[in-house]
Amino acid sequence: MHGRPRSLLPVCLLACLTVETAYGQTTTDIQREALVAQAGQGGLETSIEGLRTLYSQTQNTRVRSDLIALQVRAGQYQEALAVCSWCQPGDFTENELANLAGAARSAGDYPKALSLFQALTYRNPNNAEGWLGRALVQTDMGNYTMADIALQQHSQVAGTTTAGLEARGYLASRTSNAMQELGARQALVEQDPANTNELQALYRLAVGLGASSAARQIMQTNPTVFSESDRLWLTYYESVTDIRLGIHTDQPSRTRAGLAQINSVLQSAGTPPELVTLAEYDKVVALAELRQFPEAEALAMRLESQHGQLPTYVNRARAYALNGLGRPNQATTLYENLIQQAPEKGSDPDDPLNEGLFYSYTDAQRFRDADRLLAAWRAGEPEQRWDFTRTTRIENPNYQKILLLEILLTSWRGDTGAASERLASYLDQAPGDPYLWQIKGDLERDRGWPRKAEESYQHAEQLMPPTQRDAPRHGVLLSRLQRGQWRDTTTQIANELATARPSPTRDELAREWRELRAPQLSSTVARSEGQGSGTQASKEWRYEVLLEGPRDENGSRAFAQRIGQYGEFEGENLYAAYTAAGYEWNLYPATVTIAAGHGAQLNNDFMARTELRYAVSDHLTTTLGVEINTPDTPLRALRDGVTADRYRGELAYRHDERGAGAIGLMATNFTDSNLRQSVYGYWDQILYHFDRWQVNGEIQASASRNDEVEASYFNPRRDANLGGVLSLSYELPLDYRKSFTQTLALGSGHYWQEDQDSENTWSVGYQHKWLIAPTLSIEYGISRQRAVYDGTPEYDNSISASFVWRFL
Repeated sequence: MHGRPRSLLPVCLLACLTVETAYGQTTTDIQREALVAQAGQGGLETSIEGLRTLYSQTQNTRVRSDLIALQVRAGQYQEALAVCSWCQPGDFTENELANLAGAARSAGDYPKALSLFQALTYRNPNNAEGWLGRALVQTDMGNYTMADIALQQHSQVAGTTTAGLEARGYLASRTSNAMQELGARQALVEQDPANTNELQALYRLAVGLGASSAARQIMQTNPTVFSESDRLWLTYYESVTDIRLGIHTDQPSRTRAGLAQINSVLQSAGTPPELVTLAEYDKVVALAELRQFPEAEALAMRLESQHGQLPTYVNRARAYALNGLGRPNQATTLYENLIQQAPEKGSDPDDPLNEGLFYSYTDAQRFRDADRLLAAWRAGEPEQRWDFTRTTRIENPNYQKILLLEILLTSWRGDTGAASERLASYLDQAPGDPYLWQIKGDLERDRGWPRKAEESYQHAEQLMPPTQRDAPRHGVLLSRLQRGQWRDTTTQIANELATARPSPTRDELAREWRELRAPQLSSTVARSEGQGSGTQASKEWRYEVLLEGPRDENGSRAFAQRIGQYGEFEGENLYAAYTAAGYEWNLYPATVTIAAGHGAQLNNDFMARTELRYAVSDHLTTTLGVEINTPDTPLRALRDGVTADRYRGELAYRHDERGAGAIGLMATNFTDSNLRQSVYGYWDQILYHFDRWQVNGEIQASASRNDEVEASYFNPRRDANLGGVLSLSYELPLDYRKSFTQTLALGSGHYWQEDQDSENTWSVGYQHKWLIAPTLSIEYGISRQRAVYDGTPEYDNSISASFVWRFL
């Protein structure tokens, strides 16, 4: 399609080779004609050699003209130009000038070709071949304006000709003027419908313009011109058009249709190898866009092993897929390489690579890198930019995007309060921006305010166009799941997962729903030494195993529980165990839990418990509970045949993600006529949180009153305890949603007991927490503490371990 027209090479060839001299032929003419005839019979090289000898002997102009014509015909361009190197343009005939100019162009000597064509048009302004040649050479040299002028002159001299249309098409292709080229090709086909080359060129041009329907019409109208391979190529181009339009217009259905066409090309037995490679490259793009990340990455890995370095657009799609697969470090490497290769793509207004790199950094908890990226990006982005007309200043979408990413980064680094304040200031300036309301909902949900988040999402949904409402609608459903409103919500979630377009919020909704519904097994074990209020025996082991079934569509679930205790007291081994089964009813905003079972060993009695929990708001929750034959009965009491029932009420307050606490009342009724009345309260506050570091402070207070009964278990008449714990944590990311956290805790307090001296208490502990996968977490720790038992300080060492295993 873009090859240079060579219509001038045979110019004047027949005229030069068949000049008749009806009378008075000389010997030179007879020899010349015989040699030209020999060339026509297949002896081209012999004829050229003979004419070269004859010309050197005679210097005859006609011999020279025939020699040049035959050399051009044989492709001996340099030899033709050297036939009379000393000659001036004025020494050549018009036919010689045309042939020599064509030879110079074919040899790549454009300046010489242009000078010869110009000499031809100066001599004869009506010489169409001269103007055509000038247009072609000017196009070769990139002088497109001069080429267009020469073509206009050619049209005035010769009218509309095939050679002129071909030259016009050549100029259009060099200037990427597809519409002009299309017009020229159409005119050529109209002149000669049987011109196979032009039909194929017109088809390829239509494909390149994305006019697949026109290309298919050309193919169907001329079925014999195109092969099965051509048809497969057309299907491929149509699929690529659908994929790209689907991506740019946010129509996953169109992208899905393009993927189906690509699969049909790949499944065809006659697909050329080069087409297979291109189709698989674009299949990676389509799979990634449709968020079929495992398939996209598997195909990308195979293509890389087969063909080496992947094209840029494929690597971009692969980076997106790796992020979606939870492999941000690998995605980061790809994004960084892509930006290094094409820095301008990092801040592309339509789809900046910097955004993908930012999310890769934050998913990998490389917050400092993310911060540096935003700072560098913001430095190069003005608040406003020119529109496409370069006449009007408009809001710069990249600048606005950076501001929103800064809010998210501030929140993810630990200061959600500051992020909310900054967002509130933006909302004051632009209260009608739906995306600000969407982010507001996200922040409120992260802060543990799902009711407020739902209101923000609903406001965002009202402001968004109908085709963009998936994200706020999914936010509403996530908020309801978070606060426990499962009834009807799960039906809506199932519908969304079946019908909603592929998106990050759809994936998040599917993940949260799957993980919240999943059955799980959890277990804790603890060992301590001592005799004080913190233990039930001088040496104690306690374990608990809880198996929770899957939640149903209303959020309710069954569970089974096993609690075991062992201790030593006065040389005697004490054992107790409890096995119970129960059910948790989700009656949002209330949750009712009922369990019943039986004890064993020291406590061989029926046991039961019930609990009512009511979520008044995002901040307040009340709990009422009754335990018949509570498993917290001291082993020493069980040894004496004493059991206990417990009644409790609690009011919990959660201010935000940083601070929460509760106050509670509890009454434990022992069968030895002892009634223990207790009151307690605590407040837990995040004092500092930045990136991986976190400092927590907790204040605890409690007091109890007991009846005066003889008991072997710890039973102070009155006591009170006030203490605080300061803990320092450091989280080491292992991978996406995988981490290792170390915590050092230091505690101090004061304990008072009636009829005894008050004493200071303290504790020190060290703990590890492994988040190995979303399905498994493990914790273990060791601590030492100073407690008080009947006025006597006691030092207690304890170890603990626990795990949670979800069956996803």
